[in-house]
Amino acid sequence: MAITFRKGSLSDADAFVQFLAEVRADMVQKDWLYLDPPEMIREMMAGGILELWVAMDGDRVAAAFSILHPGLESFNYGYELGLTKEELLSVVHMDTSAVHPAYRGQGLQRKMVQTAEEALSGRGEKILLCTVHPENQYSLRNMQTQGYSIRKRVEMYGSERYILQKNIF
Repeated sequence: MAITFRKGSLSDADAFVQFLAEVRADMVQKDWLYLDPPEMIREMMAGGILELWVAMDGDRVAAAFSILHPGLESFNYGYELGLTKEELLSVVHMDTSAVHPAYRGQGLQRKMVQTAEEALSGRGEKILLCTVHPENQYSLRNMQTQGYSIRKRVEMYGSERYILQKNIF
């Protein structure tokens, strides 16, 4: 069956949370995937701050990806980079990406990022930021080949992270 991509809705929030927990449980390096509390995910989706994208294989979630519009909230990665207020308002977090183990190696993380970037084009957002654990070479290489560059190494989510940036117009 062909993998299809679609934008998630608030009704997908619980399945998204469960999917991330299942993927993380299977990971050897659990600190590579930080999970926001489920109630926070639901609140951010309901408030329009978080957008969800899913890759489906029929009725099965193969991959999921979320983007976050942090605005001037304290969790905006742009503060770590010393961005101006105007720049902070144009930041989008390319936030959480997870691929089910049965679907790894098919480029789904890359395709999910591309799908989200296409949806963002023309909406005024210009500064895309993400974090990657320095030892997660697959995700790091994946983001760098898509034009993201390392801006800073920080302590975040209980371990080290790179903040990567890509500007779109």
